[in-house]
Amino acid sequence: MSNVDRSTVIRAALAALPAPVRLLFFEQSIGCDSCLPTRRLLQQLADVSPNVSVETFNLILDTDRAAQHHVDRAPAVVVSSPPGLDRIRFYGSPAGHELMSLLDAIQITAAADSGLNPESRTQLARLASPVRLQVFFTPSCVYCPQMVTLANRLAVESAQISATAIDATEYPDLVRRYSVNGVPKTVINDTLEIIGAATEAEVVQTVMSVAGLQ
Repeated sequence: MSNVDRSTVIRAALAALPAPVRLLFFEQSIGCDSCLPTRRLLQQLADVSPNVSVETFNLILDTDRAAQHHVDRAPAVVVSSPPGLDRIRFYGSPAGHELMSLLDAIQITAAADSGLNPESRTQLARLASPVRLQVFFTPSCVYCPQMVTLANRLAVESAQISATAIDATEYPDLVRRYSVNGVPKTVINDTLEIIGAATEAEVVQTVMSVAGLQ
């Protein structure tokens, strides 16, 4: 995507946000080659929309804020909107195809509406314990945004769910820990995995299974 095309896509996506959204950006000055381009991308979003703001934190120095938002590596972006919507985060630069996932996350956070179908909403309303979704992606993966966006929408729908999109090219330690041999790969509560793309119904069913509510 050229810079002109990217600007057009960003402007269209952020043209009519119904409420303010804060992008909490965690960076570090050493050992983070993608921190600067990520900061520039987020600033571009803020420049386009008066409803998007960026707050920048140092992962090493701002330990309380990092702990508050369950961030332990950089670059990290937390999509936040009061009251209490801060359950979507990206580890790594949300560039390439994942730009669309970030824009969608901003839209649904601003609207406080997941856009999920009624059956999914009914199922997720039964959750009574935390569920953590981790979706591994690469910037060039055309199937990854579907899974990242689904995870984000579940996180907006349920206060019990958090969603973290993880750039597999940035964090080899996490790739090894979760045996990521291909993307997208979705890990749920470190117990169940979804390999490849899946439908909304399949993801919800797996979440409910992990929660013991099948």
